[in-house]
Amino acid sequence: MEAKEGFTERFRVHMLHQQILNWGCAKAMKRVTWDNKLSFADWAQKFMDIEI
Repeated sequence: MEAKEGFTERFRVHMLHQQILNWGCAKAMKRVTWDNKLSFADWAQKFMDIEI
């Protein structure tokens, strides 16, 4: 089955938005479970590199 046109791009935007929310919440609550020295870009990259 072929993905609808633009799905991959929309999904990546959704994932990025969700990770911005997750990052901000964890930082604000001081509940970071990852290397606190990572920049947001480095941390979020793994979510953007997924194959769809």
